Amino acid sequence: MAGASRTLPVPYFTQPTGNTCQSTVLKMMSAYLEQNVVFQSTGAGGRMILDIWKDINQDPKRPVKVQNAHANMKWWLEQHFPGLKFEYTQTTREDRALEAIVGFINGGFPVLVSVSHERVAGHIILVVGYVNYTPGISSADFGLVVHDPYGRFDPSLLSTVFGVKRYTGGVSLMTGSEVGAGRSNLVPLPAASRRRVGDAQSGTYYLLSASRR
Repeated sequence: MAGASRTLPVPYFTQPTGNTCQSTVLKMMSAYLEQNVVFQSTGAGGRMILDIWKDINQDPKRPVKVQNAHANMKWWLEQHFPGLKFEYTQTTREDRALEAIVGFINGGFPVLVSVSHERVAGHIILVVGYVNYTPGISSADFGLVVHDPYGRFDPSLLSTVFGVKRYTGGVSLMTGSEVGAGRSNLVPLPAASRRRVGDAQSGTYYLLSASRR
C-alpha cells in the first residue's frame, strides 16, 4: 500500500548566475509564503535574486560576515516575515531529518537545505514535498520533491540537464513560476544532506524552515 504524499505549490525560479542558488531559493520560499501563508506582499518575493544575494552577503546588519552563512539566510527571512517562526535544524540522524522534513511540509512550509555531492562542494535546494511516506517505516519508495535552481543537478537523477542547460525555456507561468529543469525533481532522502566525499560535514542534514507562532 502506498504511503502518504504531499507537494506544496511553491513557485520555481532558475538561478541567474553560478553562485546565486541560495538567493534564488530564498526568492522561491518567499514567493510561496506571501501567496499561501501570510497572504500579502512583504517585499521579499518580488525582490531581485541578485539583490537578495547582496542582502545576505553585504548588508551591514547581517548577523554573520561569512559569505552565504545559513544564519544570514534565516535572518533575511525573519526580517521579511516577523509573524513566522523560523527554525534551523542540524542532525546526522536520517530518521530525525525525515520526520522534520515531513513535519514542515505537512505544516505547509517548504524546507531550505544545504547539500554537497560529487558535482558540488556546496549548494542550496528547496524541498517542496514528499512521496510514499509511512510513519515509522523506512521505505525504498520514499522520495523528496525538490526545486533545484541549478537544474537536474543531483547525481541520483542521472541527468546532464544542469548548469548552462538548466533553462528549459524560462517561460513565466501565471503563478509567477518559471519553467526549468530543476523544477519538482524527485530524489531520495540523502539528496537533502551533505554527502560529498571529503566534506567535513558529510552525513549532516542542514534544514531551515518555518512554523506559525
